[in-house]
Amino acid sequence: MDKTVEKVIIPLKQHEGAICTPLVAKGDKVLVGQKIGDCNESPFCASVHSSVAGEVISIEEVPHPNGKRVESIIVQPDEEQRSVDFVKQDDLNPSELIEAIKNAGIVENYGVPTHMVLAPLNKNIDTVIINATSSEWIQGDYSDPGDYASSIISSLKILMKAANVSKGAIVLRNDDAESINAFERTTYNGEHVHVAPLVGNRKIDYYFDDMNTDIVVVSQKPMYGKSLFNLFTERVTGRKVSKTCDPSDVGVAICGLKSAKAVHDAINDGKPFYETVIKVSGAVNTPQRILVKIGTPIKDVIEACEGYVGAPGKLIVNGPLTGTAQFTDEVPVTKDMISIYVQNEEDMETLEAIECIHCGRCVDNCPVDLVPARIATLVDRGRYDECMELFVMNCIECGKCSAVCPSKRHILQLIKYAKVSLSRVYPDAVKESDSMHSSCMMNGGQ
Repeated sequence: MDKTVEKVIIPLKQHEGAICTPLVAKGDKVLVGQKIGDCNESPFCASVHSSVAGEVISIEEVPHPNGKRVESIIVQPDEEQRSVDFVKQDDLNPSELIEAIKNAGIVENYGVPTHMVLAPLNKNIDTVIINATSSEWIQGDYSDPGDYASSIISSLKILMKAANVSKGAIVLRNDDAESINAFERTTYNGEHVHVAPLVGNRKIDYYFDDMNTDIVVVSQKPMYGKSLFNLFTERVTGRKVSKTCDPSDVGVAICGLKSAKAVHDAINDGKPFYETVIKVSGAVNTPQRILVKIGTPIKDVIEACEGYVGAPGKLIVNGPLTGTAQFTDEVPVTKDMISIYVQNEEDMETLEAIECIHCGRCVDNCPVDLVPARIATLVDRGRYDECMELFVMNCIECGKCSAVCPSKRHILQLIKYAKVSLSRVYPDAVKESDSMHSSCMMNGGQ
């Protein structure tokens, strides 16, 4: 995206954890890549950098894609886009790599700082996995598919060193022929890479032994949903992760393509995380994946895609099934944003929800065997205690129930509301969950 925008809006909180403290003030001049927000006292934090060179015109709370108002640094770009000196970081030990990743401000697309994924507190990681099942060829223009594959393998080696582990895997979708061909055209340790299928009881440990290697590339059936990591971990490694735990409790660190590439750039080129690739689709004149500076207002991203088709009716960030609808296109691109979907007014469905017809489609499609329609009905009637009895807190928010519902009920929205309400009304239940989480840390998640 070459167009110079009028301003960038850089939120000081683009991650789960503590909000950053601004390191600049109104009137200060900043450079591309300059650190402008940090919180050194908290390990659960990711630094924030300016994506443009210019003048800080204000620091104030502004609308954020998550629907809230977040303190943000607003920078007016200048004509001469000078950057800080990017310095390659050679020969770092694991703890130095973790600190470098934190300072680069790298965040997973689900909001957790990447350095906390690789080095979680009071847990031992033994395997790093790059989840490449979303086949975006993230960041950079690769002249050859092999360059893409080599870059991701190089990224995995850095992640493994940072986590201080000896085993790593890259997981592709088995219907992604383009990525599979890219990896099978490259080499690792002088040997051609073979993309091995995860079938039957064969997990990555089988291929580590069978191929006598510390890095494997495997493929599996597509899995969707932002909270499917526990199921993903079991399918790839065979290690069961209980519902109150996460992959790190069984020794697994999972990073996305975007964060892996950002780590590669931070270590090899010295570049912090200040730009990202966004998939723009729907009612725009030129749908595309586009490299965008973090903090760019969505309206400028749409303009770079040659504008809206017709009158815009709805803007959805991060997927039409589970994403968040925006009330304005003035909100900025953030580190955890992966897509923008546009609907025009003519294409928007305005059908009203009707009573459940008890077809059972939501049950058939629920990956964690809940009864979403029944839970939604209870939420609508304010019977939250019964929702807890139906394990509403185990919902992974994949959105499949709402997508298949012929009655057009807002099932996922109701379930999300119930989870938030229960967390507020029953803080003891949250404490009990935390206690169970501590137990799974001690027991390895088994």
